[in-house]
Amino acid sequence: MDYGILTLLPPFAMLVFAIKTKKSFETLVFGSLVAFIITDGICFLAPWCDMLLEECSNADNQYILLLCGLFGSLIFLLKDAKGTMGFSQFMSKVCKTEPMILLTSVVMGIIIFVDDYLNIMTVGTCMNDVCDEHRIPRESLAYIVDSTSAPMCALVPFSTWAVFYAGIFYTEQSVIDLGYGSGLSTYIHAIPLMFYPIMALVLTFLFAAGILPKLGPMKKAYERVQLGDCTPVGASNKHMEEGDIIDFLVPIGVLIGGTIITGDMLIAIIATLFVCLIFYLVRKKMNFDRFFELFMAGFADMIPVLAILLSSFMVRNACGRMNLSEYVISCVKPILNAQILPCIIFLLIAGLTFVTSSFWGIEAISIPIVVPLCMALGGNLLLVLASVVSGGVFGSHACFYSDATVLSSVTCKIDNIDHAMTQLPYAVLGAVLSAVAYLLCGFFL
Repeated sequence: MDYGILTLLPPFAMLVFAIKTKKSFETLVFGSLVAFIITDGICFLAPWCDMLLEECSNADNQYILLLCGLFGSLIFLLKDAKGTMGFSQFMSKVCKTEPMILLTSVVMGIIIFVDDYLNIMTVGTCMNDVCDEHRIPRESLAYIVDSTSAPMCALVPFSTWAVFYAGIFYTEQSVIDLGYGSGLSTYIHAIPLMFYPIMALVLTFLFAAGILPKLGPMKKAYERVQLGDCTPVGASNKHMEEGDIIDFLVPIGVLIGGTIITGDMLIAIIATLFVCLIFYLVRKKMNFDRFFELFMAGFADMIPVLAILLSSFMVRNACGRMNLSEYVISCVKPILNAQILPCIIFLLIAGLTFVTSSFWGIEAISIPIVVPLCMALGGNLLLVLASVVSGGVFGSHACFYSDATVLSSVTCKIDNIDHAMTQLPYAVLGAVLSAVAYLLCGFFL
């Protein structure tokens, strides 16, 4: 069914609600309810509940929710064993200034490119206490963590992002006809044209080095630090105790190594928790009862995050039922030509992923529409494919309630909306520069 202009109402309502209330979970529930009221009228509650059950029973969603909950358990264990304190004390001796600390965070984010979840959780956990000790706002760390996760995963052809995009690219005959031999090879050739992840990393380096000025809400976060508080309202700022770095490095090493070897972060984190049990018991860091007490407390601490993620899955489903991406693309088709197509596609995918948080879902739906459109207009297909990836990276990075944004804020122990608003000016700056680059390339490539 075609809902016309009403298709845009749920994302618009969510954007207004989020800015007004600065609440994530409530915004998402509100947006999904608005969508179901449009599609089902006064009988919206029953299908809304059916969708809730559907999202809870979805295997992919269960994977993400379980992964996040178990990581909460791991964080509690690392902190109680004073492993994070040991790492923080070591880094505090090595990194003496704010630029050194933030640049180290950027480099760590680049090194851990295998998976964006692994990137966020590892770097955030490693550097959070270090930033507190040196009176650096947690918002700046959250921005760096978020900005080096999806962008870096998109630029490296050995990541989960590359595998996903290579797969959906090579379902199109026009992409096969480019003659690069495989989906992954096509993806590699498109990497130099993925302007948003490149811009995002460049801006992150400039920010960490102190060259890029503090913009908007980020400036206010630094002003708060100057007044004596390095953490936002509601965040804890405990004095660091003595710790041993080995109690941090062994579990994190198992987590990273396990993810690389198995290709499955859930298996890796379960193995890490088992290693923590043996390692901490042998080292008398905690007893058996204390271990499982912390395990349950850490999982429970992630429940607000899990609620936000689950409600974001519901919004994604609701917008899909209304054919949001198809409607938006159909609206701009009449004004498109080969020259402006890459820029418009980037802006469309970026906008759709920003309002729905469904960055991979939007791309999977859009590729079968965008590729034939590009060929019909005689456009540069490789450039258009790169613009699709760039738009998806922007969505993962900038969306107020994407899994990357939520995980970055919870790992750095700050409010989700605080993180989203402080990084938004930098994400928008990167998007503007990328749009200009796609516009120029559309005319000259």
